[in-house]
Amino acid sequence: MKKFLVNSIIFFFVVVALLVLGLILPNQNTPRTIDYALIKKHELINTEKRPKLILTGGSNVLFGFNSEIISQQTNKPVINHAIHAGYGLQYIIDDLLQQNITKGDTIILAPEYSHFIGNGRFGNEPLLFSLTAVPKNIKLIRLRQLINMSSFLPKFAFGRIKSFIYNLKSKQQPSASSSKKNYTEYSINAHGDHNTHWNLGKTAFDNYEFTGKIDNGALEMLQDFNARLKTIGATLIITFPSLTQSSYQLNATTIQKIHQRLLKNDFSIIGQPKDYVFENTLFYDTPYHLNGKGVLKRTHLLLEHLKSHHD
Repeated sequence: MKKFLVNSIIFFFVVVALLVLGLILPNQNTPRTIDYALIKKHELINTEKRPKLILTGGSNVLFGFNSEIISQQTNKPVINHAIHAGYGLQYIIDDLLQQNITKGDTIILAPEYSHFIGNGRFGNEPLLFSLTAVPKNIKLIRLRQLINMSSFLPKFAFGRIKSFIYNLKSKQQPSASSSKKNYTEYSINAHGDHNTHWNLGKTAFDNYEFTGKIDNGALEMLQDFNARLKTIGATLIITFPSLTQSSYQLNATTIQKIHQRLLKNDFSIIGQPKDYVFENTLFYDTPYHLNGKGVLKRTHLLLEHLKSHHD
């Protein structure tokens, strides 16, 4: 027993040391990854004083909307807070609650289906990269999230060290073309939407197939989020992610079960999963990421659902 405790303590401190090392090294890449767009998104949320509409979730939301059109139609400021499903639903919610959410705000949340399965709500490797962009968010990390990240820590820390050394030898300045690249801090528009891919065609990608049991903890997490927003005077609306027809067909049974469990709770829900299932040609590089034409279709569909919800 004593040996087990000693080994556990050593493991804990090694994990923490690797995490700290990976976070404290400055990122000198040019440009930096899309994770750093979270800084701008925080700024947009925290400087907007009017009642606002915030879109959040994973990358299905980042790649999924034209917020300018939504703003014009709703006559509200619209901010896209989303980055990556791999952050986990817990972190996405906790990060948003740290921001300037005020009375009259509306949060539209479109979680990925993976957030409801297994440990998906706790995040994994992408969460480490979010913490490099916003190190102060380390205070949001809970034990289950740390456990989920632990297997990725050695690769993450050594990768950060390698990148740091490389950039010491070869410092580059951001080029004029940086703003045109995908998946970088410059890939978002004034509302926080990833828009540099809107005029690009479909690339090859594989279908998603969800495996694992549905996690009731994710539903409890949403209940708590909903309750906290109500105390602020803000409103939570849940909708569904965009998905290719082929991926939906593979996972229809699981998706229907998730939908039914959501309906059993006291949530404001707009649309149904099938509403956001589109032909594969409307997607860019994953079964969740819409291209420019897909973004317009989903944006107008969301507006129709919002109108029906308020009528």
